Amino acid sequence: MKLLIVDDEKSMRELAARTLKEAGYDVETAESGDEALTRLPGDFEIVLTDLDMPGSLGGVELTKRVRSSSNKDVIIMTGFPDLTTAIEAVREGAYDYLVKPFSPDTLRMSVDRCAAKRSLSKDLERERALREELKRAYAELSAMQKVRDLFGQFTTQEVARFVMDHPDDFWKRGERREVTILFADVRQFTPYASRVPPEEAVRSLNQIFEVLVTAVREEGGEVNKFMGDGLMAIFGAPRDVPDHPVAATRAALKAQAMFQFLAPGGAGHDSLALGFALNTGEVIAGCVGAKDRTEYSVIGSAVNLAARIEKICRPHEIVIGPETAARVKSVFELDSRGLVDLPGFPDPVELFTVLGGKRV
Repeated sequence: MKLLIVDDEKSMRELAARTLKEAGYDVETAESGDEALTRLPGDFEIVLTDLDMPGSLGGVELTKRVRSSSNKDVIIMTGFPDLTTAIEAVREGAYDYLVKPFSPDTLRMSVDRCAAKRSLSKDLERERALREELKRAYAELSAMQKVRDLFGQFTTQEVARFVMDHPDDFWKRGERREVTILFADVRQFTPYASRVPPEEAVRSLNQIFEVLVTAVREEGGEVNKFMGDGLMAIFGAPRDVPDHPVAATRAALKAQAMFQFLAPGGAGHDSLALGFALNTGEVIAGCVGAKDRTEYSVIGSAVNLAARIEKICRPHEIVIGPETAARVKSVFELDSRGLVDLPGFPDPVELFTVLGGKRV
């Protein structure tokens, strides 16, 4: 810690300087208040000053200048003590008041007390600064958590993690994955919505979506997008799903069963039904779009085939493509619908209806 000793008596300056240097302090001296004033912009932390000095600046005025322009501490030294000057010096902010002659121990004790106080003040200031930093960090983390929670309502944790793992180029990343695509559609919803108030239609649709989303997630799938009164889900991307054709088929059966227990939402609700289309194949999985507007999705013929199957699926049916059927036939009862012509596919495709799980 650096100190400035101000005294017009050379012997007193040297005694004080030698005592404090031996105690480990960095010490400089000045012969008058006027000289000290020119040195005050320096990095001194404690100023020891005599009260009565020649020149225009005495100890009390120097104390006032020091305290008004910095956070330096002042210790007053005087050989002619009186109550008035002591009170005035303390009023101007002096930390301590030493009466000459004083012993080296008395000087050290006074300076050590002041230095300890300053160190404690610094520690407290650092603690306050740390608390403020922690408070700001907590506020930022809380805001980030809120954004993540809100973001999680529009995408999945896995997709969010994919984006955060590749923040600079997520929008142009893609990889080949084998997946099973599930399309689900609420059959007869359009005529139902025309007969009930819009609020009732939305409430009923949200109930059904809750069933679908729950079934998909419980089997490891990811809801990719909502499309009017239907949705698309992916099993096998962005996270791996062991035996994804079976998982997707099980999700469709589970959603069908859960749908039966929904409370009627209004007139004609009982006419609503779910239809499912599943297909398995290789796709490109990644973010599709531009950097400023993109979404995670899968692209490929397997997706197109699933979408075509969904268009011919009847209420209460789970219709699957040939690759999915080959992978699940040992687990579920299937019924062939024969070869079916589908728009966009040059050859007929054999489709299958899932009847339920096989009896063990």
